[in-house]
Amino acid sequence: MVERSELENRVRRLIAADITYRVLKNLGDKGVRRLDKRAAEIVNLLDAGEEPNNRFYVRIEKIEEEKAKTMREGIDAFKKRYSGYGKILEGLIAEKRMKKNKNLVYGLNEGYNLSEEDYVQIMIDLDFERREASAIYPHILAISKRLERANEQSERTILLSRS
Repeated sequence: MVERSELENRVRRLIAADITYRVLKNLGDKGVRRLDKRAAEIVNLLDAGEEPNNRFYVRIEKIEEEKAKTMREGIDAFKKRYSGYGKILEGLIAEKRMKKNKNLVYGLNEGYNLSEEDYVQIMIDLDFERREASAIYPHILAISKRLERANEQSERTILLSRS
C-alpha cells in the first residue's frame, strides 16, 4: 500500500466530501422544491372538494402574527415622513405590523405508517432507479431515526403563502 502524507489524506477526504456533499445537497434541494409542488397539488385537491380519510389528516391554517418592521422599512418610512429625529426613527422601526401566513398542516393518524412504496416513489422522483431506491431508502430512514427526524406520526407544516 502506498504511504500517504497527512496532507494528502486530508486533500483526498476533502475531494470525497466535496463530491458527496454536493450530490446530497443537490438531492436535498431538489426534494425541497418537490415539497412545494406536492403541497400545491394537495391544496388543489382540497379546493376540488376531496376529503381526508381516517388514515391521514390535512388542513389549511391561516396564522396571523405581529412582525416587527425591518430596519430598511423603518428607515425608508422615516425618510418619507420626517427629517433628523432619531427618536422618531426608533419608534418607526419598533412598530409592529400584522403578518399572515397560510400553512398546510398534515400527517398520518395514529396506527398508520408509510409503506416501502411511498419511500421508493419519492426516491424515484429524485432520479434514482427503482433498484437503487429500494436499496438506499432503508439507510436514509436509519439515519433519520438516529437524528430523531423519522417520526411518521409527527404533525408537519409547510408554508403555502406569506403576506
